[in-house]
Amino acid sequence: METATYPPGIHALLSAPDEIILEIIYYLSLQEVTALRKTCRRLRDTTQDHSVWLHILRREGEHLPLPRHIADLSSLVQLSSAQLEAVVRRLCTVNRTWLLSRTHYFSPGHRQSCALDPIFDNDDGARSIYSIEIFLDRWLLCIYHEKLVEIWDLDSVIDDPHKPILCTSQNIRGAGSFSSAITHLDEDSNLLTIAVSCHELCQVLQVQLRPSSVFFAIEESEDLADVQFTLIADIPIISPVLCLRAMDPSQALLLLSLPSSFHLLNWATGQRINVQMLAEEEEELWNGVVGATFLTSRHILVLKAHSIEICTLLDAPHSARSEASAEATTGSAPPSGSATHPLRFSETHMGAMVRSHHLTNTTFRGASFARPTVHFPSPHLPAGHPDSDTTKVSTSFLAFDVLRGLFHFSVEITLPLPPAAHDTAAPVDVHIQLLASHNMALPVFPHPQVGALSPRSGFSHGNRGFVSACALGPTGRRGVWVERRRGAVRRVVYGFDAAKPTPDDMIVDGYGDRDAQKLEDLTETADTDSADTHSERSASPGDHPIGTLVRNVLAGRGGAIDGREVYEVNSYDLRDDITHVAFSEATGLIALGTRKGEIRVLGGEGPD
Repeated sequence: METATYPPGIHALLSAPDEIILEIIYYLSLQEVTALRKTCRRLRDTTQDHSVWLHILRREGEHLPLPRHIADLSSLVQLSSAQLEAVVRRLCTVNRTWLLSRTHYFSPGHRQSCALDPIFDNDDGARSIYSIEIFLDRWLLCIYHEKLVEIWDLDSVIDDPHKPILCTSQNIRGAGSFSSAITHLDEDSNLLTIAVSCHELCQVLQVQLRPSSVFFAIEESEDLADVQFTLIADIPIISPVLCLRAMDPSQALLLLSLPSSFHLLNWATGQRINVQMLAEEEEELWNGVVGATFLTSRHILVLKAHSIEICTLLDAPHSARSEASAEATTGSAPPSGSATHPLRFSETHMGAMVRSHHLTNTTFRGASFARPTVHFPSPHLPAGHPDSDTTKVSTSFLAFDVLRGLFHFSVEITLPLPPAAHDTAAPVDVHIQLLASHNMALPVFPHPQVGALSPRSGFSHGNRGFVSACALGPTGRRGVWVERRRGAVRRVVYGFDAAKPTPDDMIVDGYGDRDAQKLEDLTETADTDSADTHSERSASPGDHPIGTLVRNVLAGRGGAIDGREVYEVNSYDLRDDITHVAFSEATGLIALGTRKGEIRVLGGEGPD
């Protein structure tokens, strides 16, 4: 009888009980588990245990972006071992291949998919894109200036890559074209809220979405006809120059901005709030708002052309609904002709405290924000520990400067206690860190001995190109950007993996004497501003002087963004320039939009 031959060490492993073998398997990678199950029947059966794949999935989720419906592992307990293994293998496949060069694409609205060609197909140019976004790793939202909103189902290309399905589209009424638009996805309910403005009218839409079935099907069957827009508000705005910047559907709030002020619109109560910025500084340069996002119901992260700001709302808005409730309680009737109507706006005022971090040598033109994460105090910390009674909110974002390049920042704020909803609060502790950058041009300093003058712009030529669009995933772990070469027809799409900041990353080492001397003049003004009453700075030991942040940005500190080229195209017509980009963080699909209104989705690897 022939004796089975095992690799060295397998005999000792087989002599151990199953519980010990499982504990060992928990530490193995996917490739190691796959190799182990090929040795014998017993180890093959052991590697098919349900707990093995739950452990591997939990470990992979610590560094890979997981879809929302997978990140909560309690929802996966009912899956079989084979289904869990398929999820893990799919995640690892995407992680291994998403930064590889793409060879195929498909265009929503076109029946055929084909190999990448040198230029985008010509179109009639009847549409111009305002924005494109991908939600829940499945739904491609396209908003056009011509008052058209579309949603495409990207999961449909799994079964038939030639026919992505247009689920719903809606033309929005109103004069003129869209002037601004903003979106917000509630990832607990998968409810997508879209606000668009044109001329003096703002409209709010909602649509109920479902998670992607790329990793596993949540439902056996679903009716895409249920994916339809619902108009929930039709709001007049006081000026067409107000731009939608952020929204908080939990409060039914829209944030609109002028260069130096904010307005809040409540689409449920009919309330307009003029936000008065306290301790606002006089700006020598135009410092318009580039983007904003709600960190909490009272704290807003605002990116301006030359600064990063944390805006804290101080007062409770006195809503029309509250007035009606008070009248009902006291029994007093409103004056004749003043009955409250949901869309008859009453204007109130609110104070806001601003923490400004000025970057005077950088002019941001676009940004993409990750989803804010709330870190509650740990009940296991001993009393008196610095973090035992603090709640922190963190996020990260990408911002690009046409001349300087791409910058990846992290932001963390410490909330005051008690966490009252609308009480006047002391300034929060704010930590802003430059994690990495992709530098296109750097400051040039005249040599003190040679006396040579620096270029007129003050910057080096850098790489001959500029960033035209960027996108960061909801978890902030992956990102993409589009780069155009100056004086050439080459357009390149890059993808990168973003490392999460560690405590060591939050400590910025000092510069050498020579570097500090070079940057002293450029940062002197910023250092002075950061210490006055208009730009208060936290005294927390972990908070960085704004001068250090400025030096980091100017010198490209924080490490380089390790971008990999995933797509290249030569566009001979400026209308073919890639002006918009969106991507699915978990599946790696990348959507591109051109100036003339064409959208192309770069396909990734299919399911295993």
